[in-house]
Amino acid sequence: MFTRRDMLGRLAGGLTFLPAVAFAPRSILNTLLFEPDGSLVPAKPLPPNPFMRDGKALVAIVRGEDPPAMLQAGLNLIGGIGRLGLHGKRVLIKPNVVNDRPPPSTTNPKVVAAVVRLVREAGAHTVIVADSSGIIRFPSSANLAATGIKQAAESAGASVLALEEEPWVRVEPVGAKALPRYYVSKPVYDADVFINLPVVKTHRFAHYSCSLKNLVGIIHPRYRPSVSFLSPDWHERIAELNLAVHPHLTIADGTTLMIAGGPTSGTPARADILLVSGDRIALDAVAIALIRTFGAWPKVTEQAVWEQRQIKRAIELGLGVQGPRHIALVTQSLAGQDAPFERLVATIRKDLGV
Repeated sequence: MFTRRDMLGRLAGGLTFLPAVAFAPRSILNTLLFEPDGSLVPAKPLPPNPFMRDGKALVAIVRGEDPPAMLQAGLNLIGGIGRLGLHGKRVLIKPNVVNDRPPPSTTNPKVVAAVVRLVREAGAHTVIVADSSGIIRFPSSANLAATGIKQAAESAGASVLALEEEPWVRVEPVGAKALPRYYVSKPVYDADVFINLPVVKTHRFAHYSCSLKNLVGIIHPRYRPSVSFLSPDWHERIAELNLAVHPHLTIADGTTLMIAGGPTSGTPARADILLVSGDRIALDAVAIALIRTFGAWPKVTEQAVWEQRQIKRAIELGLGVQGPRHIALVTQSLAGQDAPFERLVATIRKDLGV
C-alpha cells in the first residue's frame, strides 16, 4: 500500500520520467511501445548454494582498502571461488551501471576488475561484463565507458556488453503475480555462471538497492518497475524479476555506500566494505542492516530488516534463506585489530538477529 509520502515521491519521479521518455530517441520509444522478439524459455532452476556451513548460508563482511585483497579474503571466508567450478565455463558478471556517475551510483571499476581477474584465474573460458542502464539514461555503452567499467573489465580480460543491444528471451515464471511474463537478456540466460555485482545503496522508490534490485538491469525496459512508477507493488515486482535467472555468487560493493537518496544520486559514505555470499536474500539482509547503521534513510530505518518488502516477497518465492536462523556471518578486517569494524559487525548481527 502507498503512503502519502510514497505517492508524492512517485508522482515527482513520473514528472521526471515521462518528459524524458517523450523527448527520447525513437529507438527508446520503440523499445517501450513494442515487445521484443524472444522465444519462450523455462525459468532457470534455483542452483544449490555451494557457500554453506552447518546448513547456513555464509555471508562474508570484509573491510579494507584494496579491492583485490578484500575480494580474495571474502571468498576465502565462505569457501573459495573453486566451489563454483568455473573451469571452461561461460561467466557473466553484472555490475550496477544505472548511469554515467561514479560510485556509489555505480559499481567501483576496481571491484569489477578484481572479480574479472579472479574469475579468469579460476579457468573460466569466457568472461562477460554486462548491464543495461536506467531507461532514460541510455545508451548503456556510453555509461560503461564513462564510469571506467568498460576499460577496467577489458583490461582484466573480459568482453563488455550493453544488454539493451542484445537479444531477449521470454519467461513466464511459476509463482509470479505482479509480472507473470517478461523478457530477460539472452546473454545472461545463456551464461553457465552468473555473478551479481551490485552496489549497496538506498533507493527512492524501492527503499534500498542491492542484489535483488540489481537484476532489474537484465530485464527488457518495457517490463521494468520504473515504467509503471505509480504501481504500489515495486518491491514485489523486483523480487519476482529474480525468478527467471539466479546468481551463483553475489559480491556487493560497499567501498562507498549510498546512505540516502538514490539510485542515480544520493548521499555517499565511505565504508571500505565488500559483502560476499551465494545467497542473495542473506546478502541483501546484511546490506540493509549496514545501511541502517547510518540512520540516514527513513525508508530503511523505519522498517526492520526482515520486514522490508523486497525481502519478504523473495522469501515467499523461495529465492534464498527463510530468515535469520539460516545465516552465518564471517568477517575480517584487513587492518588486523579493528575495534570500529568489530562494533559495526556487532551492530549488524544484533539488527539481523543472528
